[in-house]
Amino acid sequence: MAAAPIAEGAAMAANIRSGLSASTSPPTAATTAAAAATAAAAALAAMPPPPHTPLVGCEAGSFAEATITARLPAILASMIADVEAEAAAAAPEAQLAAGLAELRALRAAMLDNAPLPPLVAAAGAPAMTQVLLDAANAAVELAAARQAQASAAAGSSGSSGRQTEMMLQPTWLGLPWLLVECYMYGAIHAAMTRQPALAGLDPFHKQKVAGWRKSAAAAADMAAEAELLLQALQKAAATSDDAQHGAAAKAACLAGLQMALWGNKADLSLLVNAAGLDAAALGLGPAGSAAQQPQQQEGGSLVPASHVIVDHSEAVWGAMERLRGRRLQRRHSGGGAGGPPPPPPAVVVDVVLDNSGLELFADLCLADLLLEAGVADHVALHGKQVAWFVSDTLRPDLDWLLEHCEAPQSPEPDKVSAAAWEPVRRLAARWRAHLAAGRWSWAAHPFWTTPAPYCWMGHVAPDLYGRLAASDLVLLKGDLNYRKLTHDCRWPHDTPFEESLQGFKPAPLVALRTCKADVVAGLASGQSQALTAVDEDWLVDGKWGMVQAAWLR
Repeated sequence: MAAAPIAEGAAMAANIRSGLSASTSPPTAATTAAAAATAAAAALAAMPPPPHTPLVGCEAGSFAEATITARLPAILASMIADVEAEAAAAAPEAQLAAGLAELRALRAAMLDNAPLPPLVAAAGAPAMTQVLLDAANAAVELAAARQAQASAAAGSSGSSGRQTEMMLQPTWLGLPWLLVECYMYGAIHAAMTRQPALAGLDPFHKQKVAGWRKSAAAAADMAAEAELLLQALQKAAATSDDAQHGAAAKAACLAGLQMALWGNKADLSLLVNAAGLDAAALGLGPAGSAAQQPQQQEGGSLVPASHVIVDHSEAVWGAMERLRGRRLQRRHSGGGAGGPPPPPPAVVVDVVLDNSGLELFADLCLADLLLEAGVADHVALHGKQVAWFVSDTLRPDLDWLLEHCEAPQSPEPDKVSAAAWEPVRRLAARWRAHLAAGRWSWAAHPFWTTPAPYCWMGHVAPDLYGRLAASDLVLLKGDLNYRKLTHDCRWPHDTPFEESLQGFKPAPLVALRTCKADVVAGLASGQSQALTAVDEDWLVDGKWGMVQAAWLR
């Protein structure tokens, strides 16, 4: 789409909900696929570009280049083999062949650094699929239009050079890395749903299962620790001593944050397949349990022994403590004038999930501890609607995890005994009860599977932004969420974290990630140089964590 039509369509953005609404009802005549694509493009065109150079694959020697030229093609090859093996017995031969051919063509186009064609949904595809593809197409069209404008500017200024020239081409290496990676997963979804026999398959399920099997020992250790923390909370609550319960609540919440942080190490999108997962590396931190990890104090070492290079855990606990105190105060206050006391207000914490398997297990441990500690009345879990970045959490992944946690033995009984697995089983029973009672809920908004950065959310997905604005605390897990929080561009590393959010301020929020992409903000002056001196791959090797908070109150 040319730049001028996009600019003209931007005036519609205030009045037309883009294709990113939460609705998945069938489109009417007034919301055809073409209209949805136009609306999405118009809404996106009104959004600001990244304020710094985006991460792109044409940057020689970059992690983005290695991802697009090697890792993503390898992921596709492994996934294609898994789909072929899983569907061979049941899928009609013609459908399987057509689906595999489309997936192989996607991989070939990536290896050839071809332009990205519009994604097309199958006839009769669910509205959710059309929403996903419309958003990806609109983002590609917008990026290409902005490239055309940049190309004209570069031509008039005489700018040149290989990277500059490649960044002006709407190809796999020329477009922003986050955009083309999201496009790839949208293309996978389009290919799978085009064939009825493949439409119900999760193309990454086999890898998720293998990843969980390798995580059994880490999950058992985590469950044992979570049970000890829950028991300490219950014991303190029985004493009616607020100070004792407060101390137990702090210990539980800080330990839960560490579990959720280091659970992010189990990210299958960084591997060719789950066979490469290092079970020994799936501990809760660089060494030892979450509770044993030393914490970096604000203003402390630039290269902390904890490997948590920004640690706002104490400030996060302060916000949690205020939520806990608010609940206690309201619970103990009278209703006045002889009336009954009012019910305690519902304190809601939202968790925007990342990976399934062990990381999801860790996130559920944290969610359980938040309830038991009295920090929250309700925890809302936000996942994905379609298979995304290999191991991102779908609702079937949550159900599968609970089912397999309830199994009488671990997936690796030779490494984890039945007795050691019992805490996992007991936690799974608690978690089912939380879901059944409404203390936990599940949601999956289409916005999470678009390339849009979160600073655009209020405009292109106002319903989701409004939902988060009603939250008391939002926890965003993992590297993909971090990349979208910070517009996936090369911020100076000492840029204040809140500045990097570009106005995204729905509620107090906390980002928990282990560093696996070379975008970061909020470091101390000189810290990135100090980290590079001890680990030149610290930005991408997953060994360094961040607990970053913004807008706490």
